[in-house]
Amino acid sequence: MKARLLLILVFCLLILSACGNSAESTSEKPTNDQKTEEKSTDDEKKENEQDTEEDTISSQTDDTFQYPSTLKEAEEATPGEWWGKENEPQESEKDNFIQEIAGINHQDIPLEARAASINHLLFTHYHPELPGLTSFEPRGKITLEDLQNKSGLKLNGQEVKENINVAIILDASGSMKAEQNGKSQMEIAKDAITDFVSNLPEKTNVSLTIYGFEGSGSDEDKELSCKSIEEIYPLKKYNSTEFDNALAEVEPKGWTPIASSLKQAGETLQNLNSDSNTNVIYLVSDGEETCDGNPEKVAEDLVASDIQPIINIIGFAVGSEQREQLEKVAEAAEGRYIQANNQQELVNEFKESNQTFVKWINWRNQHTVDAINQKNQDKVELINLKNDTNVRLINYKNKVKNLLIKAKNQHDFDQETYSLVVDQIDDYFSSMVDELQEFYDENSTTIDETYSETKEEIDETYDSNNGN
Repeated sequence: MKARLLLILVFCLLILSACGNSAESTSEKPTNDQKTEEKSTDDEKKENEQDTEEDTISSQTDDTFQYPSTLKEAEEATPGEWWGKENEPQESEKDNFIQEIAGINHQDIPLEARAASINHLLFTHYHPELPGLTSFEPRGKITLEDLQNKSGLKLNGQEVKENINVAIILDASGSMKAEQNGKSQMEIAKDAITDFVSNLPEKTNVSLTIYGFEGSGSDEDKELSCKSIEEIYPLKKYNSTEFDNALAEVEPKGWTPIASSLKQAGETLQNLNSDSNTNVIYLVSDGEETCDGNPEKVAEDLVASDIQPIINIIGFAVGSEQREQLEKVAEAAEGRYIQANNQQELVNEFKESNQTFVKWINWRNQHTVDAINQKNQDKVELINLKNDTNVRLINYKNKVKNLLIKAKNQHDFDQETYSLVVDQIDDYFSSMVDELQEFYDENSTTIDETYSETKEEIDETYDSNNGN
Protein backbone atom coordinates (compact mmCIF):
# COMPACT_ATOMS: atom_id res chain seq x y z
CA MET A 1 0.00 0.00 0.00
CA LYS A 2 2.81 2.38 0.92
CA ALA A 3 4.64 1.65 -2.29
CA ARG A 4 1.53 2.49 -4.31
CA LEU A 5 1.11 5.87 -2.58
CA LEU A 6 4.77 6.75 -3.19
CA LEU A 7 4.41 5.96 -6.88
CA ILE A 8 1.34 8.21 -7.17
CA LEU A 9 3.22 11.12 -5.42
CA VAL A 10 6.21 10.94 -7.81
CA PHE A 11 3.86 10.91 -10.82
CA CYS A 12 2.16 14.08 -9.59
CA LEU A 13 5.44 15.89 -9.12
CA LEU A 14 6.47 15.07 -12.68
CA ILE A 15 3.20 16.49 -14.03
CA LEU A 16 3.63 19.75 -12.05
CA SER A 17 7.22 20.19 -13.28
CA ALA A 18 6.19 19.82 -16.93
CA CYS A 19 3.48 22.44 -16.55
CA GLY A 20 6.00 24.90 -15.04
CA ASN A 21 8.47 24.50 -17.93
CA SER A 22 5.70 24.97 -20.44
CA ALA A 23 4.60 28.22 -18.84
CA GLU A 24 8.21 29.57 -18.62
CA SER A 25 8.82 28.75 -22.25
CA THR A 26 5.64 30.51 -23.25
CA SER A 27 6.58 33.73 -21.36
CA GLU A 28 10.21 33.97 -22.72
CA LYS A 29 9.53 33.44 -26.42
CA PRO A 30 7.51 36.20 -28.15
CA THR A 31 5.08 35.33 -30.77
CA ASN A 32 5.68 36.18 -34.47
CA ASP A 33 3.32 39.15 -34.15
CA GLN A 34 5.29 40.44 -31.19
CA LYS A 35 8.58 40.17 -33.14
CA THR A 36 7.14 42.10 -36.08
CA GLU A 37 5.86 44.86 -33.81
CA GLU A 38 9.20 45.25 -32.00
CA LYS A 39 11.13 45.43 -35.30
CA SER A 40 8.81 48.11 -36.59
CA THR A 41 9.34 50.17 -33.41
CA ASP A 42 13.16 49.94 -33.68
CA ASP A 43 13.11 50.99 -37.34
CA GLU A 44 10.96 53.98 -36.55
CA LYS A 45 13.28 54.95 -33.71
CA LYS A 46 16.34 54.81 -36.00
CA GLU A 47 14.54 56.80 -38.69
CA ASN A 48 13.54 59.44 -36.15
CA GLU A 49 17.14 59.68 -34.88
CA GLN A 50 18.43 60.02 -38.46
CA ASP A 51 15.83 62.69 -39.23
CA THR A 52 16.82 64.57 -36.08
CA GLU A 53 20.54 64.42 -37.06
CA GLU A 54 19.79 65.65 -40.58
CA ASP A 55 17.64 68.47 -39.17
CA THR A 56 20.55 69.47 -36.89
CA ILE A 57 23.00 69.46 -39.80
CA SER A 58 20.72 71.42 -42.09
CA SER A 59 20.10 74.03 -39.40
CA GLN A 60 23.85 74.62 -38.99
CA THR A 61 24.92 74.72 -42.62
CA ASP A 62 24.31 76.72 -45.75
CA ASP A 63 24.35 74.74 -48.99
CA THR A 64 24.86 77.99 -50.95
CA PHE A 65 27.87 79.11 -48.89
CA GLN A 66 30.84 80.71 -50.64
CA TYR A 67 34.12 81.83 -49.10
CA PRO A 68 34.74 85.60 -48.86
CA SER A 69 35.86 86.95 -52.21
CA THR A 70 38.09 89.70 -50.78
CA LEU A 71 40.46 90.03 -47.86
CA LYS A 72 38.33 92.82 -46.42
CA GLU A 73 35.26 90.54 -46.43
CA ALA A 74 37.31 87.84 -44.68
CA GLU A 75 38.40 90.34 -42.03
CA GLU A 76 34.83 91.45 -41.44
CA ALA A 77 33.48 87.90 -41.15
CA THR A 78 32.44 86.62 -37.72
CA PRO A 79 35.26 84.46 -36.28
CA GLY A 80 34.58 80.75 -35.95
CA GLU A 81 32.98 79.41 -32.81
CA TRP A 82 36.14 77.46 -32.01
CA TRP A 83 38.64 80.11 -33.10
CA GLY A 84 41.38 80.78 -30.57
CA LYS A 85 42.94 78.65 -27.87
CA GLU A 86 40.42 79.76 -25.30
CA ASN A 87 37.60 78.31 -27.44
CA GLU A 88 39.19 74.94 -28.27
CA PRO A 89 36.53 72.19 -28.40
CA GLN A 90 36.62 69.00 -26.33
CA GLU A 91 37.66 65.78 -28.07
CA SER A 92 34.08 64.56 -27.89
CA GLU A 93 32.92 67.74 -29.63
CA LYS A 94 35.52 67.22 -32.35
CA ASP A 95 34.36 63.62 -32.87
CA ASN A 96 30.75 64.74 -33.16
CA PHE A 97 31.83 67.49 -35.56
CA ILE A 98 33.62 64.99 -37.80
CA GLN A 99 30.51 62.79 -37.77
CA GLU A 100 28.47 65.81 -38.73
CA ILE A 101 30.76 66.46 -41.71
CA ALA A 102 30.36 62.84 -42.76
CA GLY A 103 26.61 63.13 -42.30
CA ILE A 104 26.47 66.00 -44.81
CA ASN A 105 28.36 63.83 -47.26
CA HIS A 106 25.47 61.30 -47.17
CA GLN A 107 22.73 63.86 -47.74
CA ASP A 108 20.72 63.44 -50.91
CA ILE A 109 21.63 66.84 -52.37
CA PRO A 110 23.85 67.91 -55.31
CA LEU A 111 27.63 67.65 -55.02
CA GLU A 112 28.13 71.45 -54.97
CA ALA A 113 25.58 71.82 -52.19
CA ARG A 114 27.30 69.16 -50.08
CA ALA A 115 30.68 70.85 -50.56
CA ALA A 116 29.21 74.27 -49.73
CA SER A 117 27.53 72.91 -46.59
CA ILE A 118 30.74 71.30 -45.36
CA ASN A 119 32.82 74.43 -46.02
CA HIS A 120 30.21 76.54 -44.27
CA LEU A 121 30.42 74.26 -41.24
CA LEU A 122 34.22 74.48 -41.24
CA PHE A 123 34.19 78.25 -41.72
CA THR A 124 31.71 78.99 -38.93
CA HIS A 125 33.62 76.84 -36.46
CA TYR A 126 37.30 77.35 -37.29
CA HIS A 127 37.85 80.44 -39.42
CA PRO A 128 40.21 82.84 -37.58
CA GLU A 129 39.72 86.45 -36.65
CA LEU A 130 42.01 88.33 -39.05
CA PRO A 131 44.02 91.29 -37.66
CA GLY A 132 42.77 93.90 -40.14
CA LEU A 133 45.50 94.48 -42.69
CA THR A 134 43.14 96.24 -45.08
CA SER A 135 42.47 98.90 -42.43
CA PHE A 136 46.16 99.80 -42.29
CA GLU A 137 46.98 103.25 -43.65
CA PRO A 138 50.58 104.51 -43.83
CA ARG A 139 51.08 107.84 -42.11
CA GLY A 140 51.71 110.81 -44.34
CA LYS A 141 54.70 113.11 -44.25
CA ILE A 142 55.75 114.05 -40.76
CA THR A 143 54.80 117.55 -39.65
CA LEU A 144 57.84 119.78 -39.89
CA GLU A 145 56.59 122.17 -37.23
CA ASP A 146 54.76 124.28 -39.86
CA LEU A 147 58.09 125.40 -41.19
CA GLN A 148 57.08 127.32 -44.29
CA ASN A 149 60.74 127.37 -45.39
CA LYS A 150 61.91 128.39 -41.93
CA SER A 151 63.26 126.52 -38.96
CA GLY A 152 60.08 126.92 -36.93
CA LEU A 153 62.34 127.45 -33.92
CA LYS A 154 62.26 130.92 -32.47
CA LEU A 155 64.26 132.99 -30.05
CA ASN A 156 62.41 136.16 -29.08
CA GLY A 157 60.01 135.56 -31.94
CA GLN A 158 62.75 135.44 -34.58
CA GLU A 159 63.53 132.41 -36.67
CA VAL A 160 66.85 130.80 -35.82
CA LYS A 161 69.14 130.37 -38.82
CA GLU A 162 71.93 127.86 -39.15
CA ASN A 163 74.67 130.49 -38.74
CA ILE A 164 74.53 131.66 -35.12
CA ASN A 165 76.64 134.49 -33.75
CA VAL A 166 76.50 135.21 -30.03
CA ALA A 167 77.98 138.41 -28.61
CA ILE A 168 78.13 138.40 -24.80
CA ILE A 169 78.57 141.64 -22.86
CA LEU A 170 79.62 141.22 -19.25
CA ASP A 171 79.35 143.93 -16.64
CA ALA A 172 82.71 144.34 -14.87
CA SER A 173 81.69 147.33 -12.80
CA GLY A 174 82.48 147.51 -9.12
CA SER A 175 79.04 146.40 -8.00
CA MET A 176 79.75 142.89 -9.37
CA LYS A 177 81.95 142.36 -6.32
CA ALA A 178 78.83 141.77 -4.23
CA GLU A 179 78.57 138.22 -2.91
CA GLN A 180 75.89 135.53 -2.84
CA ASN A 181 76.47 132.44 -0.72
CA GLY A 182 80.18 133.07 -0.49
CA LYS A 183 80.71 133.75 -4.22
CA SER A 184 80.96 137.14 -5.90
CA GLN A 185 78.42 137.97 -8.56
CA MET A 186 81.31 138.15 -11.01
CA GLU A 187 82.33 134.58 -10.21
CA ILE A 188 78.74 133.42 -10.58
CA ALA A 189 78.40 135.20 -13.94
CA LYS A 190 81.70 133.75 -15.18
CA ASP A 191 80.60 130.21 -14.32
CA ALA A 192 77.21 130.63 -15.99
CA ILE A 193 78.72 132.15 -19.16
CA THR A 194 81.38 129.44 -19.39
CA ASP A 195 78.73 126.73 -19.10
CA PHE A 196 76.63 128.49 -21.73
CA VAL A 197 79.29 128.88 -24.42
CA SER A 198 80.74 125.42 -23.84
CA ASN A 199 77.39 123.88 -24.75
CA LEU A 200 76.65 125.96 -27.82
CA PRO A 201 76.45 124.12 -31.15
CA GLU A 202 79.87 123.43 -32.61
CA LYS A 203 79.68 125.95 -35.47
CA THR A 204 78.46 128.85 -33.32
CA ASN A 205 80.61 132.00 -33.33
CA VAL A 206 81.13 133.63 -29.93
CA SER A 207 82.52 136.94 -28.74
CA LEU A 208 82.97 138.30 -25.23
CA THR A 209 83.03 142.01 -24.41
CA ILE A 210 83.53 143.48 -20.95
CA TYR A 211 83.09 146.99 -19.64
CA GLY A 212 84.01 148.94 -16.49
CA PHE A 213 87.11 146.85 -15.83
CA GLU A 214 89.41 149.86 -15.24
CA GLY A 215 89.53 152.55 -12.63
CA SER A 216 87.13 152.52 -9.74
CA GLY A 217 83.70 153.66 -8.79
CA SER A 218 84.96 157.11 -7.84
CA ASP A 219 84.08 160.25 -9.83
CA GLU A 220 87.75 160.76 -10.59
CA ASP A 221 87.87 157.43 -12.46
CA LYS A 222 84.54 157.83 -14.26
CA GLU A 223 85.95 158.89 -17.64
CA LEU A 224 88.58 156.14 -17.60
CA SER A 225 86.13 153.51 -16.51
CA CYS A 226 83.41 154.52 -18.97
CA LYS A 227 85.89 154.11 -21.82
CA SER A 228 87.05 150.72 -20.63
CA ILE A 229 85.17 148.56 -23.14
CA GLU A 230 87.05 145.69 -24.73
CA GLU A 231 86.25 142.61 -26.76
CA ILE A 232 88.49 140.17 -24.92
CA TYR A 233 87.42 137.18 -27.03
CA PRO A 234 86.90 138.22 -30.69
CA LEU A 235 84.02 136.68 -32.64
CA LYS A 236 85.00 133.18 -33.71
CA LYS A 237 84.39 129.54 -32.96
CA TYR A 238 84.54 128.68 -29.30
CA ASN A 239 87.91 127.56 -27.96
CA SER A 240 87.65 126.60 -24.33
CA THR A 241 91.25 127.34 -23.39
CA GLU A 242 91.34 130.77 -25.02
CA PHE A 243 87.90 131.72 -23.74
CA ASP A 244 88.62 130.63 -20.17
CA ASN A 245 91.94 132.45 -20.10
CA ALA A 246 90.34 135.68 -21.32
CA LEU A 247 87.51 135.45 -18.79
CA ALA A 248 89.81 134.61 -15.89
CA GLU A 249 91.52 138.01 -16.11
CA VAL A 250 88.31 140.00 -15.63
CA GLU A 251 87.98 141.81 -12.29
CA PRO A 252 85.07 144.11 -11.32
CA LYS A 253 86.18 147.70 -10.75
CA GLY A 254 84.42 150.73 -12.22
CA TRP A 255 81.40 152.27 -13.91
CA THR A 256 78.63 150.95 -16.25
CA PRO A 257 78.76 152.10 -19.92
CA ILE A 258 75.88 149.97 -21.28
CA ALA A 259 75.13 152.12 -24.35
CA SER A 260 78.72 152.15 -25.59
CA SER A 261 79.16 148.42 -25.03
CA LEU A 262 75.98 147.67 -27.03
CA LYS A 263 77.27 149.86 -29.85
CA GLN A 264 80.59 148.01 -29.92
CA ALA A 265 78.85 144.62 -29.97
CA GLY A 266 76.87 145.88 -32.97
CA GLU A 267 80.12 146.75 -34.74
CA THR A 268 81.36 143.23 -34.10
CA LEU A 269 78.29 141.80 -35.89
CA GLN A 270 77.97 144.51 -38.56
CA ASN A 271 78.89 142.35 -41.59
CA LEU A 272 76.63 139.43 -40.62
CA ASN A 273 73.38 140.07 -42.46
CA SER A 274 70.27 138.68 -40.80
CA ASP A 275 69.13 136.97 -44.01
CA SER A 276 71.45 134.07 -43.27
CA ASN A 277 72.57 134.79 -39.71
CA THR A 278 71.00 134.71 -36.30
CA ASN A 279 72.76 137.41 -34.29
CA VAL A 280 72.26 137.42 -30.55
CA ILE A 281 73.50 139.90 -27.95
CA TYR A 282 73.40 138.96 -24.28
CA LEU A 283 74.02 141.75 -21.81
CA VAL A 284 74.62 140.61 -18.23
CA SER A 285 74.48 143.57 -15.85
CA ASP A 286 73.72 144.17 -12.20
CA GLY A 287 72.92 147.84 -12.69
CA GLU A 288 71.75 150.63 -14.95
CA GLU A 289 73.71 152.93 -17.31
CA THR A 290 76.04 155.21 -15.32
CA CYS A 291 78.16 156.71 -18.14
CA ASP A 292 75.56 159.15 -19.50
CA GLY A 293 74.79 157.03 -22.57
CA ASN A 294 71.39 156.25 -24.07
CA PRO A 295 71.18 152.45 -24.25
CA GLU A 296 67.54 152.51 -25.37
CA LYS A 297 68.41 154.51 -28.51
CA VAL A 298 71.39 152.30 -29.30
CA ALA A 299 69.20 149.19 -28.96
CA GLU A 300 66.58 150.64 -31.31
CA ASP A 301 69.22 151.47 -33.92
CA LEU A 302 70.72 148.00 -33.80
CA VAL A 303 67.36 146.30 -34.30
CA ALA A 304 66.68 148.52 -37.30
CA SER A 305 70.03 147.66 -38.92
CA ASP A 306 70.80 144.80 -41.33
CA ILE A 307 72.07 142.58 -38.55
CA GLN A 308 68.73 142.73 -36.67
CA PRO A 309 70.18 141.25 -33.49
CA ILE A 310 68.17 139.53 -30.82
CA ILE A 311 69.01 141.51 -27.68
CA ASN A 312 68.36 139.94 -24.31
CA ILE A 313 69.12 141.82 -21.12
CA ILE A 314 69.83 139.74 -18.04
CA GLY A 315 69.44 141.76 -14.89
CA PHE A 316 71.57 139.93 -12.36
CA ALA A 317 70.46 140.64 -8.79
CA VAL A 318 69.45 144.21 -9.64
CA GLY A 319 67.26 146.46 -7.53
CA SER A 320 63.88 147.78 -8.63
CA GLU A 321 65.18 151.15 -9.89
CA GLN A 322 67.99 149.66 -11.97
CA ARG A 323 65.65 146.99 -13.25
CA GLU A 324 63.27 149.60 -14.68
CA GLN A 325 65.93 151.05 -16.99
CA LEU A 326 67.17 147.63 -18.12
CA GLU A 327 63.60 146.60 -18.92
CA LYS A 328 63.22 149.68 -21.12
CA VAL A 329 66.42 148.80 -23.02
CA ALA A 330 65.09 145.28 -23.68
CA GLU A 331 61.73 146.69 -24.75
CA ALA A 332 63.40 149.15 -27.15
CA ALA A 333 65.31 146.23 -28.68
CA GLU A 334 62.15 144.11 -28.97
CA GLY A 335 64.06 141.69 -26.78
CA ARG A 336 63.55 140.10 -23.41
CA TYR A 337 64.43 141.24 -19.97
CA ILE A 338 65.28 138.39 -17.67
CA GLN A 339 65.53 138.86 -13.94
CA ALA A 340 68.12 136.44 -12.53
CA ASN A 341 68.34 136.83 -8.78
CA ASN A 342 70.77 134.00 -8.19
CA GLN A 343 73.16 131.61 -9.88
CA GLN A 344 70.53 129.00 -10.75
CA GLU A 345 68.25 131.49 -12.47
CA LEU A 346 71.16 132.84 -14.49
CA VAL A 347 72.18 129.34 -15.52
CA ASN A 348 68.60 128.44 -16.44
CA GLU A 349 68.27 131.43 -18.77
CA PHE A 350 71.43 130.57 -20.66
CA LYS A 351 70.39 126.92 -20.80
CA GLU A 352 67.01 127.77 -22.33
CA SER A 353 68.63 129.81 -25.09
CA ASN A 354 71.23 127.14 -25.67
CA GLN A 355 68.56 124.51 -26.16
CA THR A 356 66.94 126.62 -28.87
CA PHE A 357 70.22 126.95 -30.74
CA VAL A 358 70.97 123.27 -30.47
CA LYS A 359 67.48 122.38 -31.68
CA TRP A 360 67.94 124.22 -34.94
CA ILE A 361 71.44 122.92 -35.57
CA ASN A 362 70.07 119.43 -34.96
CA TRP A 363 66.79 120.18 -36.74
CA ARG A 364 67.71 118.52 -39.99
CA ASN A 365 69.15 115.40 -38.37
CA GLN A 366 66.30 115.08 -35.89
CA HIS A 367 63.58 115.40 -38.51
CA THR A 368 65.43 112.97 -40.73
CA VAL A 369 65.57 110.54 -37.83
CA ASP A 370 61.86 111.12 -37.19
CA ALA A 371 61.10 110.37 -40.83
CA ILE A 372 63.24 107.22 -40.72
CA ASN A 373 61.61 106.10 -37.47
CA GLN A 374 58.14 106.62 -38.92
CA LYS A 375 59.11 104.70 -42.04
CA ASN A 376 60.50 101.82 -39.99
CA GLN A 377 57.55 101.76 -37.60
CA ASP A 378 55.04 101.71 -40.45
CA LYS A 379 57.02 98.97 -42.21
CA VAL A 380 57.16 96.84 -39.05
CA GLU A 381 53.45 97.26 -38.42
CA LEU A 382 52.68 96.37 -42.04
CA ILE A 383 54.94 93.31 -41.96
CA ASN A 384 53.45 92.13 -38.67
CA LEU A 385 49.90 92.47 -40.00
CA LYS A 386 50.84 90.60 -43.15
CA ASN A 387 52.61 87.79 -41.30
CA ASP A 388 49.88 87.47 -38.68
CA THR A 389 47.18 87.27 -41.34
CA ASN A 390 49.17 84.75 -43.35
CA VAL A 391 49.85 82.51 -40.33
CA ARG A 392 46.19 82.50 -39.29
CA LEU A 393 45.05 81.58 -42.80
CA ILE A 394 47.64 78.79 -42.99
CA ASN A 395 46.51 77.42 -39.63
CA TYR A 396 42.91 77.46 -40.80
CA LYS A 397 43.75 75.65 -44.01
CA ASN A 398 45.79 72.97 -42.24
CA LYS A 399 43.31 72.46 -39.41
CA VAL A 400 40.22 71.98 -41.58
CA LYS A 401 42.09 69.75 -44.01
CA ASN A 402 43.11 67.51 -41.11
CA LEU A 403 39.47 67.32 -40.03
CA LEU A 404 38.45 66.32 -43.56
CA ILE A 405 41.13 63.63 -43.63
CA LYS A 406 39.80 62.21 -40.36
CA ALA A 407 36.26 62.28 -41.67
CA LYS A 408 37.41 60.48 -44.81
CA ASN A 409 39.37 57.86 -42.90
CA GLN A 410 36.86 57.22 -40.14
CA HIS A 411 33.64 57.36 -42.17
CA ASP A 412 32.36 56.47 -45.59
CA PHE A 413 33.25 59.76 -47.29
CA ASP A 414 32.75 60.28 -50.99
CA GLN A 415 36.04 61.08 -52.78
CA GLU A 416 34.41 63.49 -55.18
CA THR A 417 32.91 65.52 -52.32
CA TYR A 418 36.20 65.43 -50.44
CA SER A 419 38.20 66.68 -53.44
CA LEU A 420 35.78 69.52 -54.17
CA VAL A 421 35.82 70.74 -50.55
CA VAL A 422 39.64 70.67 -50.46
CA ASP A 423 39.88 72.51 -53.79
CA GLN A 424 37.61 75.27 -52.53
CA ILE A 425 39.70 75.64 -49.36
CA ASP A 426 42.90 75.86 -51.43
CA ASP A 427 41.37 78.37 -53.83
CA TYR A 428 40.23 80.56 -50.94
CA PHE A 429 43.65 80.44 -49.29
CA SER A 430 45.48 81.23 -52.53
CA SER A 431 43.25 84.20 -53.35
CA MET A 432 43.68 85.66 -49.85
CA VAL A 433 47.46 85.26 -49.93
CA ASP A 434 47.66 86.88 -53.37
CA GLU A 435 45.63 89.87 -52.20
CA LEU A 436 47.67 89.96 -49.00
CA GLN A 437 50.90 90.29 -50.97
CA GLU A 438 49.41 92.86 -53.33
CA PHE A 439 48.19 95.00 -50.43
CA TYR A 440 51.56 94.72 -48.70
CA ASP A 441 53.51 95.73 -51.82
CA GLU A 442 51.26 98.71 -52.47
CA ASN A 443 51.52 100.08 -48.93
CA SER A 444 55.22 99.34 -48.65
CA THR A 445 55.79 101.44 -51.77
CA THR A 446 53.66 104.24 -50.31
CA ILE A 447 55.74 104.22 -47.11
CA ASP A 448 58.98 104.48 -49.10
CA GLU A 449 57.64 107.29 -51.27
CA THR A 450 56.40 109.21 -48.23
CA TYR A 451 59.82 108.99 -46.63
CA SER A 452 61.53 110.21 -49.81
CA GLU A 453 59.16 113.17 -50.10
CA THR A 454 59.63 114.07 -46.42
CA LYS A 455 63.42 113.84 -46.65
CA GLU A 456 63.40 116.04 -49.75
CA GLU A 457 61.29 118.67 -47.97
CA ILE A 458 63.60 118.61 -44.95
CA ASP A 459 66.67 119.13 -47.12
CA GLU A 460 65.04 121.89 -49.18
CA THR A 461 63.85 123.70 -46.06
CA TYR A 462 67.23 123.45 -44.39
CA ASP A 463 69.12 124.64 -47.48
CA SER A 464 66.66 127.49 -48.09
CA ASN A 465 66.93 128.64 -44.51
CA ASN A 466 70.72 128.67 -44.78
CA GLY A 467 70.65 130.81 -47.91
CA ASN A 468 71.91 127.99 -50.17
